[in-house]
Amino acid sequence: MLGLAGCQSKTSTEITAPDTATTMDTAANPVAVTDASARVLQQDTLNAVQDEVVKKSSAEELAGFKVMFQAFNQSIQNGDAQAFNQYLDPVHGLYIIDTPGAMPQFTKVTDIRQYKRFYQNLPFFTIKEYFKRCDLQEIAALPKVTCEGEEPYTQKGCFVADADAFRKNTAYQYTELPDAEKKTIAQIQLLVDKTVLHTASGFKFHFAQINGQWRVLFIDLMIPCSA
Repeated sequence: MLGLAGCQSKTSTEITAPDTATTMDTAANPVAVTDASARVLQQDTLNAVQDEVVKKSSAEELAGFKVMFQAFNQSIQNGDAQAFNQYLDPVHGLYIIDTPGAMPQFTKVTDIRQYKRFYQNLPFFTIKEYFKRCDLQEIAALPKVTCEGEEPYTQKGCFVADADAFRKNTAYQYTELPDAEKKTIAQIQLLVDKTVLHTASGFKFHFAQINGQWRVLFIDLMIPCSA
């Protein structure tokens, strides 16, 4: 008991002493306290301004993305290959992901007119039969696939979210592509910024902002719960 009391007394002294010193310093040098308070206020103001800039920047980026995606969607609805090809990156091209069998297939495309879907060898733009209206909504995370009931997803709609999940996707590992191309696909995936999910069709569109331009790097035409 004596030992515990001794510890409590010592602790109390250590806490009280700095307060006394602080009071004396404050009385002796009020200017220092004023300066410190001003610095804290200045830093808080700077942080608030920076936060506002980030919010504004994110809002402006999303608004710009929505405008771009509306035009992108229109190129599909119109079957306008020339307009669509403008969204393809000249260096990385576009990979279209589909499932002709049990495993996913990644097909690199540099001109959408040359691509034929595995489904009945149809032209790409026939996807508009399923990918129609898209009132884009921002969401923190894309709806999950449940395959329960008639709706494969936990929410219905057309959503855009950060592409974190797709950047970690490893579906390319199950293809028959050469190892070098698998590595290239993995590297390109890391560039993707945003994913758009259209739940009515199950199609996903993965975009990256490259040199100030939005480019579609991957389009996933795999239909969930179809196996």
